[in-house]
Amino acid sequence: MGNVSLAAIYRDPHRVAVTAHRGFSGLWPENTLPAFAAAIAAGADLIEFDLQPCREEIPVVMHDATVDRTTDGRSEISTIPLAALRELNASWWEGSHAEDGFRRTTPADPAARIPTFAELLDAFAGRVGMNIHLKPNPSAAMLAEVCRLFHRHNLYASGYISVNSYAEGVAVRQLDGHIPLCLLVGQNQMEAAALDQQKTFGVCCLQPGRNDVTPDFCAWARSLDLPTNIFWANDPTTVEKFVAAGVQGLLTDWPDRVIATLQRLGRR
Repeated sequence: MGNVSLAAIYRDPHRVAVTAHRGFSGLWPENTLPAFAAAIAAGADLIEFDLQPCREEIPVVMHDATVDRTTDGRSEISTIPLAALRELNASWWEGSHAEDGFRRTTPADPAARIPTFAELLDAFAGRVGMNIHLKPNPSAAMLAEVCRLFHRHNLYASGYISVNSYAEGVAVRQLDGHIPLCLLVGQNQMEAAALDQQKTFGVCCLQPGRNDVTPDFCAWARSLDLPTNIFWANDPTTVEKFVAAGVQGLLTDWPDRVIATLQRLGRR
């Protein structure tokens, strides 16, 4: 187990943290172990990934509710047994899902598979910060397993769970009140009152949308001691814009490009 900590990542107010969105998803198949390994090698401070339940309600690392876009399968992931998921190839999508991605005519990596949350943690816990995005309306069984694994790998200093509603945040706290939370509530509509509400709830950071970020927004967030990790920035011009506004963190599909830009700006 390493000694990565969110407190250390955000300690220097001048430094801008980089979160690899679904791993190094611009270049590698998203939400796969090679994408996360590449993100760490590129220097990302955190990795972001999504959790969905398979039929047995075991959390697996997948963004979409279906496997159609990124694999050679067809169906809702919640209907597929884990053994069948393990047979799917997870490299049919190339590039950023947010911008220029496309479905390939052949898989990029014959060995690419959908990892379970447990497998991801066995590989990377303690090596990098973790933004764990729990997809909406998780079942009680899946939520309990996510919290159990979070505790087992002692992620309290190095990771947090991102949820889509206050109700889901409360559900996490009922299982484990020590897990840090981020609320993906009201993205692109976050005003001062919303930030105050999140601060009162006790979030560890903010993940605003691109339309939220202004110098006033970032100044208010800093006054509340809430790091802002904006979703998303993939090119130098966008990075420069949001850094000038005062963000403390950026989610990106291309951590290498963003880190290079931040180094040029003297923010790494």
